[in-house]
This record gives sequence, C-alpha cells and structure tokens, in this order.
Amino acid sequence: MLKTRVIYLIVLILGLSGCAQVKTVKKSPQKKSAHLTKEQIEKLNKQAMERVSKRLEELSIAAKASGPDKVRFLASDMYLKASAALMEGDYHTANVIFKHLVTLDPKDNFIKQKYAVSLIRTGNLEQSESLLFDVFKASDEKNSKVGLVLAGVYSSLGKTEKSRNVYRTLLSHNPKNEEACIFLGKSYALEKKTTKAVKLLNKCAKRDSKKGIYHYYIGKIYVDIKNYKKAKYYFKQSIKAQKDFSQAIMALGLIYEELEQLNLAEKTYKRYLKKNPNDTLILSRLVQLMFMREEFTEVIEYAERLSDYEPDNLNLKVKLGILYTDIKKYKSAIEIFKELLVHAPDNDKILYYLGAIYQEIAEYEDAITYFAKISDQSGLYQDSSLQIAQMLSALAKNENINEQKEGPYHEKFVSFVDSKIKEFEAFKVDFSIIKASYFESLDEHPEAIEALEVVSSDKSFNDEHRFYLAALYEKEQSYAKATALVEQVLKNDPKNAHAWNFLGYSLIERGEKMDKAYEYIKKAINLSPEDGYIRDSLGWYYFKVGKVNKALNELKLAIKTVPQDISINKHLAIVYTHLKNFKKAQKYIERALVEVQTESERRELIEVLKDLEKNRVPASFESK
Repeated sequence: MLKTRVIYLIVLILGLSGCAQVKTVKKSPQKKSAHLTKEQIEKLNKQAMERVSKRLEELSIAAKASGPDKVRFLASDMYLKASAALMEGDYHTANVIFKHLVTLDPKDNFIKQKYAVSLIRTGNLEQSESLLFDVFKASDEKNSKVGLVLAGVYSSLGKTEKSRNVYRTLLSHNPKNEEACIFLGKSYALEKKTTKAVKLLNKCAKRDSKKGIYHYYIGKIYVDIKNYKKAKYYFKQSIKAQKDFSQAIMALGLIYEELEQLNLAEKTYKRYLKKNPNDTLILSRLVQLMFMREEFTEVIEYAERLSDYEPDNLNLKVKLGILYTDIKKYKSAIEIFKELLVHAPDNDKILYYLGAIYQEIAEYEDAITYFAKISDQSGLYQDSSLQIAQMLSALAKNENINEQKEGPYHEKFVSFVDSKIKEFEAFKVDFSIIKASYFESLDEHPEAIEALEVVSSDKSFNDEHRFYLAALYEKEQSYAKATALVEQVLKNDPKNAHAWNFLGYSLIERGEKMDKAYEYIKKAINLSPEDGYIRDSLGWYYFKVGKVNKALNELKLAIKTVPQDISINKHLAIVYTHLKNFKKAQKYIERALVEVQTESERRELIEVLKDLEKNRVPASFESK
C-alpha cells in the first residue's frame, strides 16, 4: 500500500504539471526500482508529498494571477484528483490537494466538508474541527449531517459539553432527529447520568412514537448497570412500538439467557420468527441456543433455514450434517458432508464423518475409502485405522460365512492389521485384539492365541486382555496357562471378582474340584453380588450339583442383569429342558442364537436345541 502511494503521488505531480499553462517537465529515463524498505518508502512519500504541495502552491498562485477562469479550471482539476485519491483510500494525498483547493475558493463549504472528513480519516481532528465549525455555522447550525460529524469530533477530543451543545442545537431545529437524540443520551449515560439520559430518550420516544430505537437504547443503558428488570421493560416497549425491530428482540432474548430463563428466550425468538422468518440475526441466535440446550431434533428446521440463507457458513453445515447423522437421516448427512468436501477435500474431520456414516449403515467399502484418505498427520489417523481394521474383519468374516475361507478380504485384513501393529507402537495391542477376535470367530483358536501372546508382555496389555487370552486357552484346554494368567490378575488385585469367578467357572466346566469351584464363586459373589455373570456361574454350579431349583433362581437373577448374554440364555434353556418346560427352553435357546458371534458358539447352541427336541414330548408344548 505504501509503495502504491508513492507511485500515485509521482503520477499526480506529473499530471498537475500540465495545468494552468505551466510548462511540462521532460521525463528522464527511469531506472528499474529495487525492493524498498518501509523506511525508504516513507521517505519517498514525504518527499513526494512536499513536491506535490509545492507544485500546487505554484499552480494556485499562477491561476489567481491569470484570472477567475483559470482559478475555476484549476479548482475543477484539483477536485477530480482529490476525489480520485479518496477513492484509492489515499487520504494523505487528498488532504494536500484539499488544503490548496480551499485556499483557491475559501467560501466553498462543500470542499471544506470533504476536506474535514478526509482529515478525520488521517486522525487530524483539530484541523477538521475548525473546518466543520465554519461549515456548520454557515448553515445556520441546521446542517444535520455536518453537525453530527462535528459533535463526534468534539466528543473524540474530550470536548463533551461542546458536543452536547451541537446535539441540543440539532434537536431544537428538528425534535425528531434520531441520531442527535441517541448520541446525546449515550453521552449522558457514559458519565453515569442515567436519569438524564432516560428522560431525554423517553421524551424523544414520545415525539417519534412509531420508532422503537429510543426505548431500545434505554434498555441498553439499564443492561450496562445490570438492572435487568427495567431493561426488559424497555426492550418490550421498543418491540411494542416497532414489532419488527430485531435488535430489541435480540436484546430481550439475551437478557433471558443471562438470567438462565432459556425457555423464555427461545419462545421470544420463535415468536418473532413466525412473522419474520428471514431475519438471519435472530435465526442464528435461536440455532445457537437450541444447540446449547441439546435440542438436536427440534433445531433441524431452523438450522436448515439458516443454511439456505448462509450457504457459505461451513460450520453450520457441519453441525447440520452431524444432526442428520444423529437422527439417522444418513442420506442427507452424506450429501452435506460431500458438499463440504468440495470446499475442503483434505479435511480430516469431514472425511472421518463420511467414513463413520458409511460404517454405521454397513457400507464398509465406502467407509474404508474415506477413512483411508485421512492423513497420517491427523489426530484421527489412528482411530480411522482401527475402524478400517474392524470393517475389514467384518468383510472377511462375511467371506467365511459364504464359504470363501481366506478370500481376498482375509488377505487384506491380515496384511492391514500386521502393518498397523508395526506402525503404531502404542496401539499394537488394540490391533492384536482385533486380529485375535477375527481368528476366534473362525474357530482358529491357536492363531487367535498367537496374536495375543506376541503382545502379552506389552505395558498396555491389561487385565481384560489377560481374561480374553485365558478364555482362549480354556477353549484349547490349556487350563494351566489360563489359570496362571488369572492368578497373575489376582496377585495384582486380590479383590478382582471376575478373576475368582473365572477360576470357579473353569473348574465347573471341567467337572473338577466342585467344592473349590463353589468357594471361588462365593468369593466373587461377596465382592460383586449384583453381577449377572457371577450369578450365572453360581446358578450353573447349582445345576451341576443337582440343585436345579436354586440354579433356576440364580439364573433368573442373572438374565435380568445381562439379558443378551449367550451363556446365560443357554444355561436357562438347559435348566428348563431338564424341568421339561420345553416352551421356555426354546425361547431362551432362540434368544441365544440371535446373539451368536462364532461358529463354535452356534454349534454348541444347535446341540442344546437338538437335546431339547430329543427330550420333548407332545404334552410339553403347554406351559407348566
């Protein structure tokens, strides 16, 4: 900007040289300009300004000597150049030209006014004050525009009483002068003369009863001194006078919010929007408030409307996309996030949202595509990698169900997880758990065990992981290894109810040391009496030792706590089969089949179902 001003001044000097029949100066060849420092540019500006001022002075003297026509010609040319400087935002140059223009025609108040305003732009308030005073006096103090600017200058210079006198003068000529009344009222309020300010603004409101702005400013005065009761009253008066005055609506709503009367704030905004649906100021505030109150379903219609009015409001679109996702309008959410992706194709959050939505609707290939685009520099990269692993696992499992064991997705899954185990030191246990879970679902327990054993010494391998590995050892009948792991948990935490339960249940399943099994399970019950899994173990113990009624009571308690657990449903089915209540037995076995995760679990349940069918007699279809 500084460099541009130098060029403009040089052009101006050359242009002025042709005015008033002054001989033109022959241009000398210019050397290519090098890069200038700020100080060099400032120096050039100063020199150029001095040359312009000197040249204008010479031209003015020559024009006056040549007569009125030459004065008018030069004045016209100077005014055009000053106006051009103003349009360029070069107020310093404009000031130099206006200064000499005023000397050419000292009675031209229009030029004085333009000069005064240009001086204000450069901070020369004292010079501006003198010019504005002259112009205002020349209008018999009736020029409202000039008077308001003069009063503002007085106020900026700390000449408060002079400022007020101008406002009073303007009001005496025009009692409905809105700006004069408001600025005078604000002047009183700044000095804590609240009563005087309110009295003035009320007087103006009576004179101009169809405008709500006066009561609005009274309300603002009371807000500043935290008198919310009076502030509310005056904002309501403002709205009464001017029903579509959105600033008063906003102010009233914000008071309700400040007082935590959020219902009233929301009602105020909504009532106004019914008649003024296009007011984006109020609409935006309502949307913010509803988001804050977590009214996610209700806010959608307002957020949609605001988005139509503000199509470039990307933050709003993101919120709207999340809202659509929450209420399961996935198609709409996808459309919004894809639209946002056009504006920000590498935005990790948008890519993550799209991946998560496609994952939610089980369109895993699309989900993987978007998650995979997230940069490894993003904070979402690790989680997106975990999600990809989970989905590749699901796709590979689906291949297995369709008898395509170890198909393309199997290879992709194993390769991807192994690469991430190497890439993420801090997350290798998480990826190993996903890998183990996948192999377990295929009943390939040795591979699942191997996946966990590799990371079992890692510091992030916790007790939950040890329980999982122990359970896999149990399935492979490696009881000693399973017991050693669980005893390690108990060494760290002797009051771990699940560890005692694990040891007890393991003995029950093997049919060994039943007294010891009962002892372990009772310890677990004492530590966690409401735990459904432990209640299931006790119930299963009672069944194994022939105490069927006690078993049923414990299993009923267990199923209330964990209704979807496969083992508890299976145990209830077995107990009811033993009691010849085949209808209830079938109910629980069917419930378990719905929750089945692995083929081995399915086979176990099918065996229970077969046993049920074998024991069923025609009369047993009736409830007992």
